[in-house]
Amino acid sequence: MLLPGLGFFILAGRMGLDINDVLFLVAAKKRGLSLGDTLTIGRLDLNVYPAKMRQVMTRAGLPDAAFAPNAPDSGFAEPVFKSLGARSVAALDVSNFEGAEFIHDLNQPVRDELKQRFDTVYDGGTLEHVFNFPVALRNCMEMVREGGRFITHTCANNWCGHGFYQFSPELFYNVLSEDNGFEVERMILHVVGPYNQWYEVSNPRVIRSRVELFNSVPLQIMVQARRTKIIPMFTKTPQQSDYVPRWEEQSPEDKNPYAPSRPKLAKLLPGVARLQNVLKIGWQIWHGNSLRNRVKFKPVKKWD
Repeated sequence: MLLPGLGFFILAGRMGLDINDVLFLVAAKKRGLSLGDTLTIGRLDLNVYPAKMRQVMTRAGLPDAAFAPNAPDSGFAEPVFKSLGARSVAALDVSNFEGAEFIHDLNQPVRDELKQRFDTVYDGGTLEHVFNFPVALRNCMEMVREGGRFITHTCANNWCGHGFYQFSPELFYNVLSEDNGFEVERMILHVVGPYNQWYEVSNPRVIRSRVELFNSVPLQIMVQARRTKIIPMFTKTPQQSDYVPRWEEQSPEDKNPYAPSRPKLAKLLPGVARLQNVLKIGWQIWHGNSLRNRVKFKPVKKWD
């Protein structure tokens, strides 16, 4: 039996736009996103057939001439961004082997001339391949103008070895935050492949709980964040959200969330208390840390 989306791995493994990326951008356009001057991290492929692109663009009321049967097809994704209203589209890469306009190694701090230069910086699967990830992410953030957006589509769970890293929702919520002059506008988690459900991911700081997830299929995460103001970045080191209140409040309950819920029972009948605690933890893992948890993961329609 094939896992969901398994036949799509070859396309999803390329740096570029798949149907999830396209629908995410279309939905952002419907919500008022203006791409303006756009920079892609790496020269991005377009991994969606022209007929499907015409269908998507027509349904969204957007120009589809770039995907007509007789239209030139370079295999790259610039026509998607231009059809969505981008004023200009350029690429940044470590070499010019695919014709990128800007050459830069993201492991190194970006040069000043590229800072605050673009309205949209789009990562379609590059960041997980860059060893010096904090520097690479900061570079992407610094190249965004005030009021502009950083958008990424990258690995979340169960794709070990695709790149150097897999990423949690809390990483992006804590880095693309007010402390660094950003706010996350939308975060979507989905199983790899073109036909799977999207889930809006809750902010751990808002629900006061880690957004953990155990599952058996590869997942990807899509994030859209707006640069709200130009301020020095990383003057405070990001910390996982549930640790800070534990340090500040020094609450015994917060120190150990898996502590027995009935201390008196633990003293009188330790074996029963341990079994009860194992069952509690098992339920938290099975339900609380799964896509069935509607506090953490809310199903949404792809077009919304």
